[in-house]
Amino acid sequence: MKKFVSLLLALALCLCLAVPALASGHELYIEYTNGEMDALNDSGSGSGWSYDSNTNTLTLNGLKDANIFVSELPQGLPTIVLAPGSKNVLTGITADSLSDSNGYEITIKGTGELIVYDAAASEHGVFRGFSSSVKLLDGLTMTGGTKEGDNGALAFKASPDEDRTWYTCMAGNQPATYIRIAPTAPAKPSITGFTDVAANSTFEEPIKWAVDNGITTGITATTFGPGNTCTVKHILTFLWRANGRPGDNGNESAAVAAWAADALGVDASSTSAPCTRALAVTYMWKAAGSPSASASSFTDVPASADYAQAVNWAVEKGITSGTSATTFAPNNTCTRGQIVTFLYRASK
Repeated sequence: MKKFVSLLLALALCLCLAVPALASGHELYIEYTNGEMDALNDSGSGSGWSYDSNTNTLTLNGLKDANIFVSELPQGLPTIVLAPGSKNVLTGITADSLSDSNGYEITIKGTGELIVYDAAASEHGVFRGFSSSVKLLDGLTMTGGTKEGDNGALAFKASPDEDRTWYTCMAGNQPATYIRIAPTAPAKPSITGFTDVAANSTFEEPIKWAVDNGITTGITATTFGPGNTCTVKHILTFLWRANGRPGDNGNESAAVAAWAADALGVDASSTSAPCTRALAVTYMWKAAGSPSASASSFTDVPASADYAQAVNWAVEKGITSGTSATTFAPNNTCTRGQIVTFLYRASK
């Protein structure tokens, strides 16, 4: 413990901080990098902070260039509240010898932002002492690393020190010198407008293309159903629309069936079965005029298979690839998201 306190004192001196005697009766301090200090015994407020001793709550409202230091606080670590809209920038949070028990959980809540950053604190990090975990409320998340702007996961690591155990917030195997606690960023809306299509997902651009070009619509006004099974009827209809709706006379089902029979050699009288990967690339290959392509080397696609050329073409054109380096999985069922993705890539 003495070693730890000495390290804290050394850090404070390096930051040109005034260091009070631990027996002064003060238990909670805000130490500023300009050498000034606020000692919080009772409820009060200062620049960027307010403290309620009755609830042991420290509210931050724009606190900057300061270290929060807790020592011998009878009621334990204070709950830190991040005031709405506030951005708080600290150089450290330190909890020292609160009691004989090891490990305290510090609670942080609110809707503001807290950054704890000190590039010089590489030996012990910026979040250290006897706080062994952080409880985040109100949708707050904690990320950081060893340099400003890092966005990695953090974890507390125990370090024995004489007869006590103290903790350091770690980024991998290095003490974290940059920590950011802030509300979870709202999910970016998908450009498709569908609630079940995540922004930047694999299917986002293809689904938007398919809807914009009249290839298909959502299964409801707000959902697309990218994981729903795609039937043979679906892909034949999508392909027919993507190829300019040949023979369209107002009866879509009849026109799709006639085109499928003529252009693809497919009997569309019974098309409720799920569409497999082999069928999907075969229909698309035939619609493209059955072009030749270099042979692929999938162990589950025999050279003699009637869909082998279609697989070769689809892979060569970048429409799809294998499900592994050596397999294509021709019998796997396709989803709506996968089929419109194949069609989107084929249109390039």
